[in-house]
Amino acid sequence: MPRALSPHGGPGAVTRPAAAPPADPADRPEPEGDPAARTPAAAVQGPTVQDVAVQDGTAAEEDAGITTGALARRLGVSPTTIRSWERRYGIGPDRHSPGHHRRYLPPDVERLETMCHLTAQGLPPAEAARVCNRPPAPTDPPGGAAAPPAAPPPAAPAPAPAPAASPPVSAGDAPAEDRPAGRVGGGHTLPVGPAGALCRGLARAAVRLDDPAMHELLAAGFATHGVVAGWEELAAPVLRAVGAKWAVSGGRYVEVEHLLSCAIGRALQRVGPDTPPEHPGRRAVLLAAAPEEMHVLPLQALAAALTERRVPVRLFGAGVPTVGLTAAVLRTGPAAVVLWSQSRSSADPRGLAALSTARWGPPGARQHAALYAAGPGWTGRDLPPGVARLHSLSQAVGELEPPGPAR
Repeated sequence: MPRALSPHGGPGAVTRPAAAPPADPADRPEPEGDPAARTPAAAVQGPTVQDVAVQDGTAAEEDAGITTGALARRLGVSPTTIRSWERRYGIGPDRHSPGHHRRYLPPDVERLETMCHLTAQGLPPAEAARVCNRPPAPTDPPGGAAAPPAAPPPAAPAPAPAPAASPPVSAGDAPAEDRPAGRVGGGHTLPVGPAGALCRGLARAAVRLDDPAMHELLAAGFATHGVVAGWEELAAPVLRAVGAKWAVSGGRYVEVEHLLSCAIGRALQRVGPDTPPEHPGRRAVLLAAAPEEMHVLPLQALAAALTERRVPVRLFGAGVPTVGLTAAVLRTGPAAVVLWSQSRSSADPRGLAALSTARWGPPGARQHAALYAAGPGWTGRDLPPGVARLHSLSQAVGELEPPGPAR
């Protein structure tokens, strides 16, 4: 199965500073001439406590405009992307004096928030920019400045094309500013590799902590491509990208991983019909995590994929004691048991050995369940005889669909 990296931690307390933060390197005036002379995205550092406080600044500070770096942190994109949008599509501040810092006023921020929202839905940046640059309707206030905060942007378009109509999540040609970075850990982007529009949109929404957008993109991906492709080509790549980002950023992005994991879990729970009933020719598959294993998102994906195929499933979740799982096997007589381990420390072959001895039925017709070890924790472990390894979600579904009668 795909590895769903899951670093742990929590965000620290945020206090409001007495003064504005020092100038961000991303906000230095851009030199005229060769675009290569511009500040590289790798020089942009992550948000500080002061940066977060600035985003909650007073109305007077908002009226004075915010810098490119502060806006990038607010939107969850890199300053280079914002500058590229301005250079390519004219999405920039309405007022800018050459040689001075760019300052983004509320209408500018609103326009760029719409740009981010549309690109997160899979709309190409050029088309999103055309929508954002449309003049307001005659009945709208000039520039939309008087619009209430909860109202949609003045130039708000009709709903963007559903992500389901996007190309397959494993492919897609992106403009230069949307192509995955060739580095890990720089800026405010997630390196998702050669992904399609849905995957890139999910990565951007995750960095912005945009839960509604993540839910919409995940629901579209699972509904259009199915659970297996949605997991292996949409959810898992972004999870791995968050883990890689966390590993090189000194423990940051933990909040991104937690919110993304919860969003994926909720989306998986809404996939497909309810668990189908068992009958003598189709026994259930039992899914459980090893006694010391707390990470179960891949098990949720397997449960959803099997349910989607009308395979009866019992999902026991995290940290199931061996004695309890063995009792469940004897009481229910399943077709198969899948024991998940994410980390080597939770992969104890003795639990598998105990499960392999579970038998039920009358003398002379005793039966037992097929037994599988799933997850990266089992790598390099000596497994008991008769225990098979599952390495991916697609392989697991192929092995377990349809489960034959317990033997």
